[in-house]
Amino acid sequence: MRVIEQTTLARPVAAGSIGLHTGQETKVILRPAKANQGVVFRRIDLLDKGLLGDEAKSYEKISINVDPRLVSDTRLGTTLTNKTGISIATVEHLMAALSICGVDNVLIDVMGPEIPIFDGSSARFVQLIHQAGVTPLDAVRYAMKVTQQQIIDDGDRFIAIEPAEAFILEIAIDFDDPAINRQAVCLRLDSSSEIERLVQARTFCLLKDVEPMRSAGYGRGGSLENSLVVDEGRLLNDTGLRDPLEFVLHKALDLIGDLYLIGAPLIGHVRAHKPGHDLNMRLATLLKSDQGFAEPIVAPAPEDDLRLFA
Repeated sequence: MRVIEQTTLARPVAAGSIGLHTGQETKVILRPAKANQGVVFRRIDLLDKGLLGDEAKSYEKISINVDPRLVSDTRLGTTLTNKTGISIATVEHLMAALSICGVDNVLIDVMGPEIPIFDGSSARFVQLIHQAGVTPLDAVRYAMKVTQQQIIDDGDRFIAIEPAEAFILEIAIDFDDPAINRQAVCLRLDSSSEIERLVQARTFCLLKDVEPMRSAGYGRGGSLENSLVVDEGRLLNDTGLRDPLEFVLHKALDLIGDLYLIGAPLIGHVRAHKPGHDLNMRLATLLKSDQGFAEPIVAPAPEDDLRLFA
């Protein structure tokens, strides 16, 4: 079995758009990182605000390492907060792109409190990663391999994992709006053949939920340009769906991004029914906590090199 090295980006790359929940303009700069550094977010917008004290320690204070145990909010997205109270919100679509493209180490400088939403999918992040290029590092890549079945549930919702020889994702959703209803999909993520439709899948909501979301401080940057919106069986977006299963594919994308917070690719069969960021984080936290149902192994090379996907 051929093993592969850890990776990083070949050069910096940047882009920006509005934040889905804050409604603020925000920008990310993806930069190369050293082996074993992992994924690190840095709130560089805070450097010029005089909030951090000692200049020598500024970058340490604004850095947020990827770790499910640092997740502070899972309402309508995933937010990470470091020990100094600095947060970065809506990380899941970028994390999914890093996972799919096989990027292990990257510094992500952010000019704002939230990751840009772009069109509501991971497609723009994948384009940025390929624009930067993915390059190997002189260090062995490790994966987290599931060794025992585990189930996390909440009423009729659940996520289960069990041993497998690849990352397989089986997911189902059920919404009371007839524009969505019940959808299910099974994806094999050690091959690039199913990746394109996955990364193109956009976030979505019900029209009746928009005003309550905004009243609660969420979705202030949401629009038909970055979200699918349905109302009593009708899709409000003139452009239509990119895939008949776009709704469930986006839930799969969120789950992939959330699970990549463990800091390594996952090898196992994940089955999820009506998942959300809360359940995703409960599973990711268990995987990270070393409770004996998953173990680190030297990562095998995938059947296809996902870094070639464009």
